Amino acid sequence: MSREAERRRLARPLAILMSTLIAAGSALLGQAAPAHAASVALTASGSSWAYPAIDQWRQDVGPQGIQIDFSAVGSARGRKEWSIGQNDFTASDVPFRTKPDDGASDAVKRSGNAGVENPVYGYSYVPITAGGTALMYNLKIGGKQVRDLRLSPQTIMDIFTSKITNWNDPKVTAEYGRALPNLPITPVIRSDGSGATAQFTRWMSHTFPAQWDEYCKSVNGVTCGEFTEFFPPSGRMTAQNGSDTVAGYIKASSGDGTIGYDEYAFAKRSDWPVVKVLNPAGYFTLPTASNVAIALTAAKIRGVDDATPPDDPNYLQQNLDEVYTNADARSYPLSSYSYLVVPRANSLKSLPRFSNDKGGALSKFLSYVLCQGQGEADDLGYSPIPRGLVRGGLLQAQNIPGNASPVDPNTLSNCNNPTFNSAGRLTILDNAPQPSACDAKGQPLDCKIVDGKPSTGGASGSGGNSGGAAATGGGAGGAAAGGAAASGGAAATGGGSGSTGTTGNKAGTTGKTGTTQTPGSTGGSATGGGSATGGAAASGGAATGGGAATGGTGEAAPGDPAAAADPNAVPADGEGAAEETVDPQTGQVVARGRGGAATEIAANVVEVGGRPEDWTLSTLTALELLAVVIVPPLLGRRLLRRRTDNGGRS
Repeated sequence: MSREAERRRLARPLAILMSTLIAAGSALLGQAAPAHAASVALTASGSSWAYPAIDQWRQDVGPQGIQIDFSAVGSARGRKEWSIGQNDFTASDVPFRTKPDDGASDAVKRSGNAGVENPVYGYSYVPITAGGTALMYNLKIGGKQVRDLRLSPQTIMDIFTSKITNWNDPKVTAEYGRALPNLPITPVIRSDGSGATAQFTRWMSHTFPAQWDEYCKSVNGVTCGEFTEFFPPSGRMTAQNGSDTVAGYIKASSGDGTIGYDEYAFAKRSDWPVVKVLNPAGYFTLPTASNVAIALTAAKIRGVDDATPPDDPNYLQQNLDEVYTNADARSYPLSSYSYLVVPRANSLKSLPRFSNDKGGALSKFLSYVLCQGQGEADDLGYSPIPRGLVRGGLLQAQNIPGNASPVDPNTLSNCNNPTFNSAGRLTILDNAPQPSACDAKGQPLDCKIVDGKPSTGGASGSGGNSGGAAATGGGAGGAAAGGAAASGGAAATGGGSGSTGTTGNKAGTTGKTGTTQTPGSTGGSATGGGSATGGAAASGGAATGGGAATGGTGEAAPGDPAAAADPNAVPADGEGAAEETVDPQTGQVVARGRGGAATEIAANVVEVGGRPEDWTLSTLTALELLAVVIVPPLLGRRLLRRRTDNGGRS
């Protein structure tokens, strides 16, 4: 057989294999990202508060041929750009102004950016997400970041009206429960017109109207009205343009002593601490998705809670007065909704350069946002919106010129929204955890939950190397040399007492069938085989028993009074069933009666793994690469062996 014939004989099966692999991969690629006749581009701008959510959603719909260019320039500028026909839609956290913004400076007023807004193009408001206005801060004690700051609304108000100007102010110390550094407070506000400022100042004006009016008059000479998008600066305040810039300024190494208001998403995605705010029920809470959803059950929405018709321009606008006073223990007071302003057919004047193709793409985008996209809200630092607002938003989408929404707004039967249960209720409301009793006003930072009740455990040590007095059934070690005394957690009934604390560790003796523990190393934890444990490891590490919940508390490190015990450690009950389990980041109760007969609150789990077709495509690609790398050498060896067998002849 000739060399050419031999090559043909070997090449044919190889070609078939490669063709099969390539065809399969191409077919799968076509299935994962279907081809479109044409891509539709939309331009938009506005709210930087809602930007993290909008940015994720615009990426999600990219494979559908919908390309969205969004600029986070702030709500006020976004509405202005809409008004001159510059964008296809805009994002705003507040409606168009029907009267001048008195909170703006004279310079802003002269620029014409704070006057009455009279949009000439037809529009509708479409709610897209809910969220909490968080208070990010940057504080350190002994080089360690403070992550558990808690403040009352009055103290927050005093900080942002320049009445409290230093972190060691007695009011701050009393609420936080520990002295903070002698450091000036630098409030970070927005320099641009923003919905975040509007939401924050609306809360201030409704919660402390007299103080807010007095402050505005002292800065501008007039009151700021119900809210302002332009925060009046005073004292050490620094103004930054955009939510992302505010967050970056606070997180910078030079930001020590700063505090500013921002959407919780900017803190959550970088694991940055925010203030626990005291709510009307007397609990310090965070702007988590569930706390925001609980708070917004008290919101009044036009068209949902009254007879406002869907064709009214203010349909679905919010009234948050009762949100600020919501007495649910889980509510976060500074909660609100954000909106898109979208074109409306047969009303006022048509938006220039807006085609039916753009309207079809925009309505499909809204259908995704209001249905499937709401499932991403929690991960992004927001809260999903209730069914009534989803339906109202989809009704508004029907009025967009060229509407091509695939969802029936009347039944929502094909709205793939994972945040609803079968009854149409937000599941996050049913699963919303109750706050820990240790988050109640007046509880100390070293509070623990013992037998379902807040407690500081055993008596604290007297300092140095001496151990403190033993609590009932358990002990409390003294602080390490040079550190502040840390309160010890009480062991379960029958548990042994903890021994004298030493630098960085403490010995413990278990109850019942347990064995004597050896001192834990710094930062480590001692493990016992009994049903209750004694002492605890240093630096906040908790000792655990073989069949019980955690035992005592961590101790302060040498010379560092800030290295306090973990406030979320859960003492044992001696029977292997914890009274409560507390989320170490939020401080909220996420389970009760584990191992017992009581109910357990389910956690919200979001799957972030790749799609099955992604894995299959990767596998096929790998096979193709293997074929390219492995087959040619094998073919070469085969031909060489053939030549050798033929005496060197081809």
